[in-house]
Amino acid sequence: MTLSQVFKSRLLSNIWNQFLLYGFSSIIPILLIPYLLNVIGVEKYGLVNFAIIFSFYFQIFNEFGFDLSNVRHVVNNRDNQEKLGRIVSSILQCKFFLILCSLFVYILVVGLIPSLRNELTLYILAFIRLIGVVIAPYWLFRSMEDIKYITRISVPIKLLCILPIFLIVKSTDDYALVMLCYALETFVSGIVALFIAQKRYGIKLQIVSAQEVKFYLKDSIPFFSSTFLMRAYKTMNTLVLGFILGDFAVGLYTAAEKLHNAYSSFVSPLLSQIFYPYFTRIKNMGRATKMVLLLCIANTIALACIYFLSPYLIPIFIKTETASITTYFNLFLLLLAISVPADMFGFPYLGVLGKINEVNMTTIYSAIIYIIVVLVLILTHSISIGSVIWALIIANVGCLVLRLYLANKVRVGNVDKQ
Repeated sequence: MTLSQVFKSRLLSNIWNQFLLYGFSSIIPILLIPYLLNVIGVEKYGLVNFAIIFSFYFQIFNEFGFDLSNVRHVVNNRDNQEKLGRIVSSILQCKFFLILCSLFVYILVVGLIPSLRNELTLYILAFIRLIGVVIAPYWLFRSMEDIKYITRISVPIKLLCILPIFLIVKSTDDYALVMLCYALETFVSGIVALFIAQKRYGIKLQIVSAQEVKFYLKDSIPFFSSTFLMRAYKTMNTLVLGFILGDFAVGLYTAAEKLHNAYSSFVSPLLSQIFYPYFTRIKNMGRATKMVLLLCIANTIALACIYFLSPYLIPIFIKTETASITTYFNLFLLLLAISVPADMFGFPYLGVLGKINEVNMTTIYSAIIYIIVVLVLILTHSISIGSVIWALIIANVGCLVLRLYLANKVRVGNVDKQ
């Protein structure tokens, strides 16, 4: 592939649009952090983020790994409108069924826990936000390698729905309005994305048979089991801190975490939503290996630069609890140095090689490591913001070691066959 072909390729177009989408999506939360910390306070900021993380577990269940499992189905039928329509309809029906199940459990849990029940409005808005995330067919655009449509939908709607926070949130009592803006953003963008997907690909939504729904649910179980564990344990710190140390600790943790997310929200989707479909399509593992190694090197260099610059940049934007947030952010940088390579050797690499079960097992083992470390911290009364970040670091080290072992095993096996 020549340099000219690279710049004209769909892959580069998708990377650029992904950069615009997640770069822009990360700028707004960074701008919101100092404003919300000053206006609603660290404690209420933590409360809002705790509600988001609580609903996030239901989001993982409703997504059910479809972002990964549907890739090969969409790629193989991208030129067949009728079949593509049935695939999209089947997955949406799966999600509708899962939403109904989630709603029952969600109402039950919120009703039974007093601290959640006392903030009923906040948790209702969090569930509306969840519905918007679930119905959005962004997975279809990613599988079709049309990331530009996600950018065109998300950016203007995010501007219209999130920027008003600076105008309407004026005191501590306005914290629920923050969640209202978040809910409007995801719900409106989900509806618009669904409409554009139908027009762009000429698909017709239809009622499909129970057998088809069952097929796609069953097909997605291996992906769900892996992504659920990975995403669940990576966000569990917020729940642990919320229930043990309270909303103030959650506020400090999530402020540092959002700075971490500004980086990971670009890199992680780049791997799972661009390179995974791309590697699936080209079926050239030699090229894939080189790209993964180059990305690992680039990631390390980028994180080193951020580490040296963060003590000077963070105080410019954040004036509340600056020293604590900077300290925790530096720990998150260490986590990124390990978690990004671990993610690269997951589904974008080993998944394309057909090692789905093996990838799932590495995730299960790392989740077990995390749970053991957190339980030890709880039993020894050692829970703190720093200690739970270290729990994530230790778990990701285990995950990376296992995936490197598997990748090397596959490489040696291929050499022996030759």
